[in-house]
Amino acid sequence: MRQLPVLAVASLLLLSPTAEAVDFDFEIQPGATQQDFKTVVKDVAAILNSKSLTPAEPYGVTGFGLGVYASYVETDDPRAWQRLTGEDIDEIGMVGLVAQKGLPFGIDVGASYAWVPGADARLFGAEIRYALLDGGVATPAIGLRGSYSKLSGIDDIDNDSYGIDMSISKGIGPLTPYAGVGHVWSKFEVDPQFGLDDEDVDDTRFFLGLRLSALFGITPEYERIGDRDVFNLRVGFAF
Repeated sequence: MRQLPVLAVASLLLLSPTAEAVDFDFEIQPGATQQDFKTVVKDVAAILNSKSLTPAEPYGVTGFGLGVYASYVETDDPRAWQRLTGEDIDEIGMVGLVAQKGLPFGIDVGASYAWVPGADARLFGAEIRYALLDGGVATPAIGLRGSYSKLSGIDDIDNDSYGIDMSISKGIGPLTPYAGVGHVWSKFEVDPQFGLDDEDVDDTRFFLGLRLSALFGITPEYERIGDRDVFNLRVGFAF
């Protein structure tokens, strides 16, 4: 699957939620090292952080958006995964559902639910956005977003992630390109029985995306989180 275009992989994940490319059970093996744990959780943090998946324009009081999405990242060191979990993991994928609702004063709120196909991992997310500029015919939209996500379903680790980012977008007919920068804080607490210390992932995040609006919206998005490349794809509606 490494030979397929990455966005095609994300599309396949949307259509096939049992894809073996992302099948893993995060069970820490005896004798795992701190360095392997640190390497692995950076991969996990990249896929778990709350995705933007939309331009900066606010939805407005009557507006809302619904969609499904997929995220994909190649692991930095598959050997670290093998030593830590006993699994041969070259890539991780996640699929999910996302909803956003516009409120007064340029505020949007959103929620998401996602899972790792073939595993018990589940992710719950929430976000709030504020439009610094609504955008118009001659001006771009600028938005500020705060996010939180919580991992569940894995016995050996607990994870909470927080993020903040600022994005800019400008619609051109049916196309709306956007870009943003922010920061992600992710804490991984490990079961003490394994003799490993907890790890904090603290990384800058850059992202670029393009929404194509036709009968429904298609939004491919690229992220750079620390030194990890993440590819996202959202399909859905915005009203």
